[in-house]
Amino acid sequence: MQGQNHHPPEMLRCAYPAPYPPVRVVAPNRQYAELLLEDYSGNVSEITAVKQYLYHYFVLKGTNREVAELMECVSLVEMHHMELLADTIRLLGVSPRYRVFRNSQEIYWDARYVYYGFTLCDQLAADIAAEWAAIAFYRDHQQRIADPYIKELLERIILDEYHHIKLFNEAMQKYCKVIT
Repeated sequence: MQGQNHHPPEMLRCAYPAPYPPVRVVAPNRQYAELLLEDYSGNVSEITAVKQYLYHYFVLKGTNREVAELMECVSLVEMHHMELLADTIRLLGVSPRYRVFRNSQEIYWDARYVYYGFTLCDQLAADIAAEWAAIAFYRDHQQRIADPYIKELLERIILDEYHHIKLFNEAMQKYCKVIT
């Protein structure tokens, strides 16, 4: 099954400079959809990243415009990931509601998943940790999903997550005293 091709808007300058694969799946598969729902709206997920980075943008724009704009830019890339995952989840036969399934129960996304932080450096450190956690989840799901189209999509998303770590680390080095 095939969805649509996704071309990120030019405004996604915080995305890794490589094309995204078309959204497609071999066949509907509820098990795969449930794994992708974790990436889409679990506690370590794209929606959590979007909300966390937007919050950091809102509180930093008055004190550090450069990092605030980075947060806004990265949140747009994460929104694009949400769109890619939502379209894939739909092709797999499941509605992309903001929920996951655990022990046969629906658990909806919760704002308590967001790390709000206290300082610029605290927020950047949390954002770097969130990107590493997302990569770990994506890698685990790549191992558990046999669909080559989904594996390719997850690999492309992972490239963005590594790029975000690089961007956040650069901001950390510029604005935070990092003890090495």
